[in-house]
Amino acid sequence: MLNFQERVKNKENKLTELEEDLVEYILKNKEAVSQTKIVLLSQKFYTVPNTITRFCKKLGYENFSEFKINLKQELTTPESMSAHKHILLKNFDLIDKDREMKVVQLMQRAKSVNFYALDQTGLLTKMYVKSLFALDDKFQFFEYQQEMKKKILNSSHEVFFFVSLSGETPSVLELAELAKSRKHKLVSLTNLTENSLAQIVDIPLYCLTEKEEVNGYDTTDKTPLLLVLQSLYYSYRGILHI
Repeated sequence: MLNFQERVKNKENKLTELEEDLVEYILKNKEAVSQTKIVLLSQKFYTVPNTITRFCKKLGYENFSEFKINLKQELTTPESMSAHKHILLKNFDLIDKDREMKVVQLMQRAKSVNFYALDQTGLLTKMYVKSLFALDDKFQFFEYQQEMKKKILNSSHEVFFFVSLSGETPSVLELAELAKSRKHKLVSLTNLTENSLAQIVDIPLYCLTEKEEVNGYDTTDKTPLLLVLQSLYYSYRGILHI
């Protein structure tokens, strides 16, 4: 659900001068407006209640009452939560279905699809690979560098999928370079940044998240990774008609 500012932004250049004055006042006095009556607000701007109602409907609210309810919710919702929701929604837009289908087709043709990721990212990726394994036992997850290296060297024409938010993890880059030199097909999933891993692989996939630390601990939200991986899961499941 869009907040007040997002609704206003969607109507940029479509607001009257009075409506722009209303917006400015509401942004500065959210708490007061969330508790006021439509008659009092209209009197403040020397207009009639119907004008306020039309303004609310223009922004997508059913009426003035719904507008006030939403405004109260915004006051009790931390800004960080709104930003978090915004980033999550952006990830749905980032999913490139054409690129996703290319990855699915690579997976379908491959004898084996091998995933590699470390630490917290590794735990989430491992969980995702278990879901893929339920569809097809060609999917494997590797958490140790030496095991993955052995797999790369002792196999041919397989798919290697590297997951790293930064795209700059040394062991991941080393393995990706080795897999590339052995003519395997490579896929990556990284944060939406210019990074070394995305430059190495055949098909780079992206999610969007913001790095965050609390008391020295990495608390970066990994949900966007799962959104992209889960979309890939359903696309692969779709071609199997399961």
